[in-house]
Amino acid sequence: MNERVERLVRRARRVRADLRLRRRRYLQTWIDVGAHEGETTIRFAASRPDLLVYGFEPNLAVAARIMGRLRNYVVIPMAISSQDGTAELKLTSADAASSLLELDERVAAKWIGGAADLAIVSRQVVHTMRLDTFMNRMGIEHVHFLKVDTQGADLDVVRSAGDRLADIDRIQLEVTKGEQLYQGAARTEEVLSFMTDHGFKLVQREDQTFGQEENLTFVRAS
Repeated sequence: MNERVERLVRRARRVRADLRLRRRRYLQTWIDVGAHEGETTIRFAASRPDLLVYGFEPNLAVAARIMGRLRNYVVIPMAISSQDGTAELKLTSADAASSLLELDERVAAKWIGGAADLAIVSRQVVHTMRLDTFMNRMGIEHVHFLKVDTQGADLDVVRSAGDRLADIDRIQLEVTKGEQLYQGAARTEEVLSFMTDHGFKLVQREDQTFGQEENLTFVRAS
């Protein structure tokens, strides 16, 4: 693992140790992969002092907007991926659409809600880490909620948990209906099959982006 990634892990460990020294007892640990500006999880951290959230956002410019906002919301400016190392992040006009995967230009051209927002404006190399690597390095024994929104790479993130997937209670990830906007993105059927095979059941579906995408929420089957 390179020096910058080691620094990020050490920083997260220091925050975790500091929180323990302050005698704060965290009853739940959440991980938000593709946190962007924390739209999904930061409000919960703000209202629940017993909740510790790790937010991964590889676009440093975006991550900087929420760094240090809350003591119990730890922002880590790197990507969760299938391997520890580096990858190319494709930055789009609307930064929330940025992805490690290439866009399918044909699908993007007819995307409802603003094809112009999907235009790639730059590319940058970012550091990546597997989810099981992070959990092991941080000494995280249990994750109560994993939220994933990585623009096409969501199933790769879940797979990167490896055997540690058994230590996660609830998972929310996003899929594109019909033709895939990002090349190599898993189809809904593939996601459902993987999650079922690994002991999860689907409990909620929520349409997104004018019905072109949906969030799927799974819980570990009892």
